Amino acid sequence: MTYDDDNLILTRSNVSVDQINAVFYNKFPYPWQAHKFDYLQDPYFETRLLNQDVGSWNFRVVPKCPRIWVAGCGTNQALITALKFPKAAILGTDLSTSSLEHCTETARALGICNLVLKQESINQSAYKERFDYIISTGVIHHNAFPEDTLRKLAAAMKPYGILELMVYNRFHWLIPSAFQKAVRILHGDSPLTDFEKDLSIAKEIINELKYETSVGVVGEFGHYSDSMLADELIQPVLHSYTIESLADLVRDCGLELILPCLNQFDKYEKKYSWNMSFKNPILRETYDSLPDFSRWHVTNLLLREKSPQLWFYLQRKDSGRPRISEKEICEQFLDTRFVRTGTIQKSYLRKEDGKYILLPSALRFPTVTPDEDIRSIVDEVDGRRTMREVFQAHAVDTSFYSVNHVRLRLATTAFPYVRSAEFDNS
Repeated sequence: MTYDDDNLILTRSNVSVDQINAVFYNKFPYPWQAHKFDYLQDPYFETRLLNQDVGSWNFRVVPKCPRIWVAGCGTNQALITALKFPKAAILGTDLSTSSLEHCTETARALGICNLVLKQESINQSAYKERFDYIISTGVIHHNAFPEDTLRKLAAAMKPYGILELMVYNRFHWLIPSAFQKAVRILHGDSPLTDFEKDLSIAKEIINELKYETSVGVVGEFGHYSDSMLADELIQPVLHSYTIESLADLVRDCGLELILPCLNQFDKYEKKYSWNMSFKNPILRETYDSLPDFSRWHVTNLLLREKSPQLWFYLQRKDSGRPRISEKEICEQFLDTRFVRTGTIQKSYLRKEDGKYILLPSALRFPTVTPDEDIRSIVDEVDGRRTMREVFQAHAVDTSFYSVNHVRLRLATTAFPYVRSAEFDNS
């Protein structure tokens, strides 16, 4: 289905759009070269927390030594993934030779040896039940027919595999999509691509538009690099979704949403949860009683551009692993014993000449202390008492909203302060 909010002027077929995207990202490799890469001394740290992200309090979902596919890896994502999961076998694929050349050069400089890079379209891939964990963020919505691309990812997952997927939230992309379509019209709606001309038009519009206009907010992008500006304002094909249309897409591809993935963008903007807190008791009770998807849909509709990213963990509907609701996961969280996390973080820093050096100093990880309002809970975690007992000792509210808020800010990859004591027996 085509929505007026999407930018599909250049959409013809998966093959033609693959060709366009290859040209686009060869010209504008994305994202930019990273200033720093970090890695942790504990090789299983991230795997434990990833399992907790999806409601598993042991290694029963993502194994200790997983096979991972970063599908549409750009310049940095496969590198970051390889450093996070040093015991994993990582495959990074992308259409852009420029992005892969950047990635290859940096991997060599960092001595990364658990990563294989390959120029490949997801649409042309033929993997069957190969990967434990697939990461594809900001990718499928740039394809002609995202449902075909998502089916390729679904086919590549092992039956018990996990897919981390991000697509554009329609309410976040109303203005950029409108801007992109305007640029294409001013370019003449040509089926040919001239991204230099598109970028020139975009820069001229930014200089002309008054900030007070609804699209004038793009003036804030004037200081961006060409690659970042291009990705925001002249990307040639863009689909966007609401929770409702994403759930439909996922279901049609034989998948189901598990849980939201608290990501670096929402963390920075403090959009920690897809759940709202209402003061009116009747409204709160009605909202809290809704199934996950309906509750998230209400949040998406009411918060609109203030709602979180559409960034979710998915599983196959035929996985044989029953989907557990967010409320059930919170109950499991309360009934689990936790220990505090801790390891050492070391970093590679890029010098002025573009080369990376390993810094001699090391930091205790997590490097940032928990927020003050939940620090006392972390201090009481001892591996013996359940989280419910810790809550009771501090008279902490055990309503769903309160527990989920604490779970997200203590026991996830975004806030990795505690881990299940069950991991010690796995």
